[in-house]
Amino acid sequence: MSSTPGMALDHEPAETIPRNFAVGSKVLASAVAIFFMSFVFAFFYLRALNTAHSFREPHVNPPVGWGIAILACVLVSCAALEAGRRALANGPSTSWRVLGLVSWLVALAAVALQATEYYNLHFGATDGGLASVFFVFTMWFAVFWLGSVYWVETLWAQSLRRPSTADAEIGDTARLLRPGADAALTYMYMMGATGIVAFVLLYIVK
Repeated sequence: MSSTPGMALDHEPAETIPRNFAVGSKVLASAVAIFFMSFVFAFFYLRALNTAHSFREPHVNPPVGWGIAILACVLVSCAALEAGRRALANGPSTSWRVLGLVSWLVALAAVALQATEYYNLHFGATDGGLASVFFVFTMWFAVFWLGSVYWVETLWAQSLRRPSTADAEIGDTARLLRPGADAALTYMYMMGATGIVAFVLLYIVK
């Protein structure tokens, strides 16, 4: 978009921005949910097939403690951002910045814990059906969860930005924070629900 004097700037009506965020985040969340359904199907299909009784090898026991820690980080990150979103009712505040930072750091910790869990596992992806589903499911969950990490970080950084005075930029970025946080939470809640399903299937179901 050009900022040359005398040229008209095409500004989108402000009232359409929250709607765009809402629709876009729901489409994204739905697409990602469908993607993860393939791993749920794989789990039940391989478990039912259980070729040569190799679905769950005797030594394949995903450590529940790691699963709880990772899921807890995901859910705490969602809760912190939800609390921060409510603090945005009157614009960016210290509460929002603190809660946004907490949400970001805890979300990042979930990815770090997942990587550490891989390092401490005593089985590999080729050790039966459960092991294969475990690695693929958790790996892609971590990848998609990194999207949440990036999204929260950009929202938090945006709240630190000073209002712009340039005609070619959005002068009041604060008005985008609330719909942006709403959209991020739609995606993160879906990821949280997916994390609960993954935890039950991979760590609890025998």
